[in-house]
Amino acid sequence: MVDVLRLEPLLFPAEFTSHRMGILVNGLDVAATAYPADGFYGQPVAGFAPSWLLGPDGLAATPEAREIAVGGSDMSEDQLTVRVCQAGSEVLWDRWRLRVIDRVHKEGAEIGLGSFQFDSHAYAEELTKATERTTRTWPARLVAENLQVTLWREGWDQDGGAWIRRYVAIRAPEDRPDVVEISYYARDLSGQRYALPGSYVVTFPVDGTDPDVQAQAIAHRLGHADLKPISVHQPRRRRKPVGRDAAGSPS
Repeated sequence: MVDVLRLEPLLFPAEFTSHRMGILVNGLDVAATAYPADGFYGQPVAGFAPSWLLGPDGLAATPEAREIAVGGSDMSEDQLTVRVCQAGSEVLWDRWRLRVIDRVHKEGAEIGLGSFQFDSHAYAEELTKATERTTRTWPARLVAENLQVTLWREGWDQDGGAWIRRYVAIRAPEDRPDVVEISYYARDLSGQRYALPGSYVVTFPVDGTDPDVQAQAIAHRLGHADLKPISVHQPRRRRKPVGRDAAGSPS
């Protein structure tokens, strides 16, 4: 029986700081299956960025077998990999591995994922459709992406200015197409502490006018105003160790 692949771009997901991809085979989320229920050390997992998975070094199948990093919490920390190869009219996925800091942590039956066989034409069509889904736009997305470029150009990728210590994420949720959401860590200028605990989330309304002009206006407010009074505070979350139960004992 031929397996069915579904790639669902997760654009500006709340759990991550960048776009991600849902990778479903016969309805099964492969990243979620390979990791513990609470992810990686308490961090959520999903397929990696669409720009990676749909790029030339991603899931595109060739007769030469390649090991591809498909998902996890962070490519620099952990990776779920799979071997991808086109054999005639089929695309094969096999030899799953879970790598942690370049070391194989689990593989084979330990992963909980077997071999998959896809029809090569259906496989290629799904990659094309996923690319189309990834490139869909709405007003807030255009403003958010211009804002990311603006802040990086201003040198605020590490230092947010007088009031913001560091940015966590800039998002444009698809279910709120007229709002840009910025998560950040705040500075306390009272002199008592360098960084306030937890993060803050502030939203800005956007419209259909020039996205770059709107991004510049938001960047100015971020750099020159204390936005904590209009932000939602999110307390710091503790990370759970992998493989430990609620009592702290190895599971």
